Amino acid sequence: MGIKSVGKLDNWGDADLGGNDFMNLEEGENPVRLVSQPYQFYIHWTKDATGANRKVRCALQDCPLCQAGERATARWYVSVINRKSERCSVLEIGPQIFKQILGLAKKEKWGNPRKYDVNIERQPKGSQPLYIVSPEPKEALSDDEKGMVKEFIARVDLVKMTEAPTPDEIREKVGLPAEVVESSVDNDFGDVDAPEAPVETQVDDDEDDFDFGE
Repeated sequence: MGIKSVGKLDNWGDADLGGNDFMNLEEGENPVRLVSQPYQFYIHWTKDATGANRKVRCALQDCPLCQAGERATARWYVSVINRKSERCSVLEIGPQIFKQILGLAKKEKWGNPRKYDVNIERQPKGSQPLYIVSPEPKEALSDDEKGMVKEFIARVDLVKMTEAPTPDEIREKVGLPAEVVESSVDNDFGDVDAPEAPVETQVDDDEDDFDFGE
């Protein structure tokens, strides 16, 4: 299955952020300039104790949701300039968008996706694909834009945002009972059953380990 990573990816790739620091992809065109590497993490779509749908980051190690058989999928945070507002934001993307940007990055004509704007077009609900990514002509950032990006990246900690939570934090968030730690003292001198094999973190290997390149 391989070792799963979170945080900044080597190539291209919860902080205290206000809601305005996140960009929502609206139906229609969403032009952006990518200004950071992608930062990878894993999520579960699950239900809490009340039956409400919840999106919960995976703990990776000893994750109670993985142990319950729920699949974790890769997601990425990336810093962008939102061309509609001309402000820096954090954009969360999934594999569908990521793979299209990766495809552009691998093409000689386009290369590094931080050197040109991309338009992420969100199709009507139920469409397949839901998102279509297209490049815009290459254009360097202005000095003002570079200054804005520098300030934003210094202020927003994407490493912290993609840190895996602890198993106990997940249990608390979804209303699972706390893990019961049994005593290490064994007063039973009879036959001892062999321990069960550990439950591995379940991730979709088709949806992770991407690299947009330098």
